[in-house]
Formats: sequence, structure tokens, C-alpha cells
Amino acid sequence: MDVGSGPGTLIPHLQRRGIQDILAVEVTPSMIHAVLKNFPSSNPTVGNELQVRTWLGDVQSIPAYQGLFDAAYFNAVFGNVFDQRDELLRTVLLLKPGGYIVISHPLGRRWLNETLHFKDPVMVPHLLPDQAQLVALIADLPLQIHSYLEEDQLYIATLQVPENYRLERGPVQLHGDVISGFGRGSRQLGFATANLPPKALAMELEGLPKGVYFGWACLQSKEYPEEDTAVHKMVMNIGQNPTVNPANAETTVEIHVLHKYSKDFYGQPMRAIACGFIRPEMKFVSIGALIARIKTDAGIASKQLDAPEFQSLKADAFLSK
Repeated sequence: MDVGSGPGTLIPHLQRRGIQDILAVEVTPSMIHAVLKNFPSSNPTVGNELQVRTWLGDVQSIPAYQGLFDAAYFNAVFGNVFDQRDELLRTVLLLKPGGYIVISHPLGRRWLNETLHFKDPVMVPHLLPDQAQLVALIADLPLQIHSYLEEDQLYIATLQVPENYRLERGPVQLHGDVISGFGRGSRQLGFATANLPPKALAMELEGLPKGVYFGWACLQSKEYPEEDTAVHKMVMNIGQNPTVNPANAETTVEIHVLHKYSKDFYGQPMRAIACGFIRPEMKFVSIGALIARIKTDAGIASKQLDAPEFQSLKADAFLSK
């Protein structure tokens, strides 16, 4: 994905490196026309052929069927985006696990910051981030800095979605008795959740960004059939659920176990291991959009948990205590 492709300046360089399936993303119709002229395609918007395709709009408008991408390039455009963090977030949602975001400028960070940004702060509202600023920018995103190069006339920062979305700090162990939540999980959204008491888990949650995680969960009670007390895949949200709750809502820890239980489990002890981080918490435009994203998150979690590195955690002794 070539974001802010212009007439397609970067595309020949990508093609020479063997990249043939490229989506040129532009908000300017004239630039889309230039790409189509420079790189004729039999079907410029969709299709399975390896070719240059185009999308008129910004990253936020790109539909899921266009992805998932191996990499996204922001060449000489990252200073122009309206909200750099949000742009990275929306791009992450379109990338494969292990995918890359490459932010570059052929004239360097200092030139853009001291020339373009200074002369036209409306057109170029942001500076290119240095390495420390980049770390702060991605602090709550499922991204890590893969490489950083800054020279007088060249800037390249490469970010990577961790393989299998694995947590950089390693697996996080959580346990507690299931408490009552707001009741929206099953009633309004159609996803039953097990709420764990966040205050009792303050030490375990310290440093974890609000957002969506995945891992394994186990209900520990002799009152339930063996199938209910087995270790199951789970998706977990840590945060305030801004789509359905007010801004000052208390932080909750909600675990959606990918298993249909035979009866309610309020008051029952549960143990969980979070091993991957999918995305930060987001406010969606509607309940329907939230439900669709929850289904996507559950699908991602289920697939990633089949990876050998996560399968081994299913048998972790912590879950059987």
C-alpha cells in the first residue's frame, strides 16, 4: 500500500524489488488519473491479478476487502496527515501480523521540518518524528520500531506489527472471581463476557495500553461440566468501552471466552493468560461497527492462537492451579 502515492513515484522502486500487487492511495483525483496513466491496469480497484490498483480516499476509508497488506509506505507524506497516531492505527488494522509501516522522506527530517513545515504549516501540519518521538507515538499501538535511519538527506523509519501480535513484554497472567459488569456484553452486543476486578489486578495491568488482547482462559470450578472448565481461547478488552460508555467510565477487564458455557459463571474463579495485543481501544461510529470489529478481533484471536508459540501456553501450569 502506497499512501499518498502522488503520480506513482515510489511504485517503480517497489516493482524493481519484486512487489507487484500495489494499492496506490490518494485523496486527489488528478493523482489517481496520473497513476492509472503511468501504470495501466485491467481492473484498477479490485481483483486478484498482481497489478497496480488505486483507491481514491484516505487510509480510514479503505475497506477491509482491499487488505490485508504486507506493508504500507508513507513516502514524503507523513508530515501532511491530519493525525499521525490515528493514521498509524488505521494502517495497522489493514496490515498482516508481521507487516511493516515505512515512513520516509528523500530529503531528510531536518529539511522537511525546517523548510516545508515552516513555510506552510497548514499543508504540512506535523514534523517528522525523531526516534524518541516515534516511540511515544506508537506507545499504545501494536507496533515496534524495526529500524530507524536519519541522515542529512534521507529519513527512513520502519515500524513492524509483531509476529502473531505477540506481547513484547511477554504473557500476562490474570486471575480473579468473575464480577457483574454493565450487562451490555450479552444483552446489547451479543457477546457474553467475564468481568474480572481491575483494582485487584492493578499490578498485572500496569503498563498495558487500553485495548484488545487475546490468549487463554479457564473457569476454575467443580460446579461446572468438564467442557466448561477446560482451557479455551479468549479475547479480552481492557478499558472504558467508549462506544457505549461515558468518557469518565471506570476501567473494566472483560474477557470474551470463545466457548458457550452451560450456565452463568458470576462469582466463579477464572484464570487467564494474555499473550497478544491486537489494537488499542477505539470509539466506533455505531454499535453495529463495534460488533463487526469485535467479530474481526475474535477471528484474529482464534487464528493467531493456533500458532505453536501460543499453543504451548494453553498447557501452562498457571491455568491449572
